[in-house]
Amino acid sequence: MTTTNYLVISKIQLKEVCIHCCTSPDDGERVNAQIVETANKLVIVDAMLMRPHAKEFREYIDSLGKPIDRIFITHAHPDHWFGIEFFADVNSFALPETIQEIQMMGQLEIDFHRSQHGDLTNDQIRLPKEPVNPGQVVIDGVTFGLHKVEAAEDLFMLAIDLPGEGTLLAQDLVYNKVHMFVGQRSMDGTTCFEGWIQALERFKNSGYSVVVPGHGVPTDGSVFEENIAQLKTMREIYSTSDGSNFVQRSVAAFPDHGLVSMLEMSNYFLFLAKF
Repeated sequence: MTTTNYLVISKIQLKEVCIHCCTSPDDGERVNAQIVETANKLVIVDAMLMRPHAKEFREYIDSLGKPIDRIFITHAHPDHWFGIEFFADVNSFALPETIQEIQMMGQLEIDFHRSQHGDLTNDQIRLPKEPVNPGQVVIDGVTFGLHKVEAAEDLFMLAIDLPGEGTLLAQDLVYNKVHMFVGQRSMDGTTCFEGWIQALERFKNSGYSVVVPGHGVPTDGSVFEENIAQLKTMREIYSTSDGSNFVQRSVAAFPDHGLVSMLEMSNYFLFLAKF
């Protein structure tokens, strides 16, 4: 594990690739962005939230001395796409639904985060350049599996596996010892709990030995059952809480988890937001 001014970087050396899991500080929502280093190229997954963190992420990438083949943006929550402004020279890909969601919701997200952080965050919508669909792509001889996840932590998400390495870059399908953002609602207004649990059930028996989450340190396949249990507990807390006690009860249920701000955001969207 290494550190820069802002980032904590965990390296996972596998047979054919090295994964650099780069984690921002709490003010950047402790979000992970990934670098998959192949023999000759770099594949980037997500781009961070805050400008100083994204800038340092790009500087670290450039220090590796290999060309960037592409960047994948896994979903439309701002902590995963805001930093794309530092990758304007790179081929960028996302699910078509994610591109549409950023186009629709991006300005609201920008306005909110700039009201909190000013010029430390992105100031305009920057869309991934190319749509990508589920399937497999081979980059520098390494197979990447692209999986669409629906109605979970976000409406649409991309999970990326390396089948030859037994590894899943889960991003926000999985959290590890970090409070979950459970405030996402489906288009019909229903909460995320059922869809998210179903998505985790879909992946839990896939035999992954390495699972890299969107928030929290890299782990193994046991995290699927842990997340399922966590979501079931959060669902029960939600069903018996209101906007005044949801955060407190959730912290009490998971006292060893970090990033209470995720619960505060969840509380707003579950109980207080009016659309």
